[in-house]
Parts: sequence; structure tokens; C-alpha cells
Amino acid sequence: MSPANLVEIVVYDAPTSASAGCACGCGGHGHAHDDPLSGVSMELQTRALAMTLEKAFPGRVRVDYINVLKDPQACQLPQAKLLCSLAYPTPLVYINGQGRFAGALPVERIQ
Repeated sequence: MSPANLVEIVVYDAPTSASAGCACGCGGHGHAHDDPLSGVSMELQTRALAMTLEKAFPGRVRVDYINVLKDPQACQLPQAKLLCSLAYPTPLVYINGQGRFAGALPVERIQ
């Protein structure tokens, strides 16, 4: 498949440490989580998304995960600056270079 027909999805994440509170980055202020995936790392959720999309659209989708806190090249990315400014919640989901979602990884909507 040519690169022009390939859909590229990039998930930019800035995960908080476990000591900072709950996995959503809320600081542990005691709110309830109804999402069964709230305890699963965004990296694993991204891998699951990649497998789901590969099954539905074989060879037509590429999914990447970038932890902007660990990737040495990520500090130059505008997405890292957005996440570090706290203007948007993690993760940021880009499809073909365009920001589409912030704060969640909505598999059904991406699909």
C-alpha cells in the first residue's frame, strides 16, 4: 500500500507517576472512574488500538505511541509543549498529522 493511502495515528502521552494520584492525571482528588481501562497504561491501550485497527483495516493503518517525557526527540514537538503546558489533557491523538482527540483514546470513534 502506498504511503498516501496509509492512515497514521500518533498518540502523544505524558504519563504521571503513580505517586501523583490516579492514572488519569487528576491528582487523586477522589472522583470515581467508570472507565474499566482507567488503570491500564496509555501505551498498552495504544497497542490494543493498533491490533484492533490492523484486524479491521489490514495494512492500511499505522499506530505509534510517543511518551513525550521519555522520548529525547519529543521535547521539540509542539504536542509535547501542549501537554506540558497543561492546556490539554493527555493523551493527544493525531490522525494524519491533525489533532483529533484530547484526554481519551476513543477506539470506536477512531475506527
